[in-house]
Formats: sequence, C-alpha cells, structure tokens
Amino acid sequence: MGVFPSYQDEKTGTRIFNLTPGGGENQIIYQTHPMWTRNMEHLVFHSQQEGHGGPWMLEMKSGKTRPVPVESYATGTMTWKNNALYYVADRTLYVLDLIQAFHGEGKPEQVGRLPDACLSISGTVTVDADVSAFYFGGVLRENEAWGVFAIDLKTGEGRMLAETDFQVGHFQANPFTPGSLMFCQETGGDADQRIWHMNINRPEPAPLYKETYGEWVTHEVWWSADRIIFTLWPYDDAHKGLPHGVATADIHTGPEGTMKILSQYPAWHTHGSPDCLWALGDDFERNLWLIRVASGERKLLMQGYNTGKWNTHPHASFTPDSGGIVLNASKNDAAEIFYIPLPAWETLP
Repeated sequence: MGVFPSYQDEKTGTRIFNLTPGGGENQIIYQTHPMWTRNMEHLVFHSQQEGHGGPWMLEMKSGKTRPVPVESYATGTMTWKNNALYYVADRTLYVLDLIQAFHGEGKPEQVGRLPDACLSISGTVTVDADVSAFYFGGVLRENEAWGVFAIDLKTGEGRMLAETDFQVGHFQANPFTPGSLMFCQETGGDADQRIWHMNINRPEPAPLYKETYGEWVTHEVWWSADRIIFTLWPYDDAHKGLPHGVATADIHTGPEGTMKILSQYPAWHTHGSPDCLWALGDDFERNLWLIRVASGERKLLMQGYNTGKWNTHPHASFTPDSGGIVLNASKNDAAEIFYIPLPAWETLP
C-alpha cells in the first residue's frame, strides 16, 4: 500500500489509506455488489474525475486510475467470477473485459436488449453466480406495476420472471448459488416487507426475512450461500426496546421471521466478511464499527466525518480476502475512497 497516502485515526489508532487522493467526487460501489477484479488487482468505482462521470478503475500496485471506456452508460455490474463488466446503454446490454479495457485493448460486445415490456430499469442490476443471466427490475406500468426480468447471457433473450405491485430494487444474485435472487421493496423509507427472494426455477417472490413487529429493515446483503446480513433501524422509542441493529437470517427460517442480532445499536448499513468471522456497521455520525461475530463485541474502527458540503455514506464492505475494508468518507472535504487493513482486535480501544 506504499503508493497511497495514509493517516492514523485519532480515536482508534487505525492506519487508513486514501485510495483516491486529490479531492473530487469518488463513490465506492455499493456493498451489495462486486467491485474487485480477480486477485484484487483493480478496484472499480464511480467518479467524476476529469469530466468522465461513470465507472473508473484503480490499479492497486501502481495507484493509477483510468476511466472505463463505455459510452451512454446507464447502469451496470461486475460479476463474482470473472473480470467482465455487464452494462446497459440505450436499452442495450453490453459486456466488456475490464482488464483489457484498462490496458486500452478490447471493445464492448453486444449481448442483448431490454424487453419491450420493461419501460425503464428499477434499482440495481446483477449477474447470476454462474454468469448465465443478467437480472434487473423494471417498470411495467408507471406507479402501478413492476417486473423482475432476466436476459440470457448466451442467447441474449430477455424475459419477465415475475410481476409485483410494489417498486423493486437492490437486486442481488446470490454469489454462491445459481438461480437464487434477492431484492427489496423500494420505498425510499420503511417498507412493510422489505426483503424478498425468488428462485429462478420457481419464480414466485416470497419474503426472505419476514417482518413481524413493525421493524424497519434499512439494508441487506448476502453473506453466504444461505445467509444474509441486514440492519434494523430503531425508529421510535418502542423499537429502541425491541431487537435492532446488525442482524442475520437464513433462507430456511428467515421466511418465518427468525433472525439473530449480532450487535444491538442504531446501525444503518452493514456487511459481513467472506470468512464469516467479522461484520461491520455504520451509524448516522458515519462512524464505522467492527463486530466480532463469535462474541458479538463491537469496537470503533474509524471515526465518521461530515465536512463542508459532503455528507458521504460509508457504504463499507470487506475485501474478498477478508483482510481489509473499503469505504467512502469525507475527511478531506471531498468524497474519497479509503482502505483499512483489518487490525488485530486487541489493538482497538
């Protein structure tokens, strides 16, 4: 990490590296989606650098950044298995090899088009664990009906899998199990039932974690083949006395309303390490907390920053090797991306 400037957190002593120094607006990819090329050689992020709004790549060994050469980019995602970027431009789905693109080689290839029934995409997009399909939500009838769609990545054929009477969003293909898809009821606030799941072979959406006591689920992300991690916000005095914070549930008992609290405090975003030993959570002061799963203990990892015009959400996530955390922060009056090597638990206050 010697090519990146660093500082020591004044409250925790944690060594933190700035991956995008120089100011400006740099946004990490949401913690629900892949952002690393294989072997963590490159980090993909969104930026407004040099007038190139859209996806960029950072080469970790050199610190060099370059824009990904895509035109009319609307939305896109990497996969969990290779270095491909699948993205939509002008209702057409393309695929681009990111490593070739970083070195000025290769060109986007057309894969398919959005089905006519999809008026516009609703929420994030995602690729199946076996890279067989591209999934997304779409508007069927404005303010009335939405659909779950798939495009076959071999044939380019698009089809609708299911229809809902609520707005859909936060699409996440299970990174471990082909055909398993999680998404949410998107309201911009509290939904009566947020987390939904469907199996592509039996495309009937059903709650993955069933809400039973008026809880406010704020965010959710896959943690293993059959487990998710999510946050419950205690929005009033009554819910401050009920289970809240960073929670986990599995796809077998979650539909019955069963879950486990990993750390009870007012948390907004969360993520779990791939080795399942650690979890993280933030709060409304943008502090970042590290949670030891085995004991449920929680320690401050990095203090939060709200400076100037910036009010940057951390959207923190563990690296694929479970050895560190990447996040957004506004320490330097800008939206920058930071990396924290996971410190020894005993060194944290």
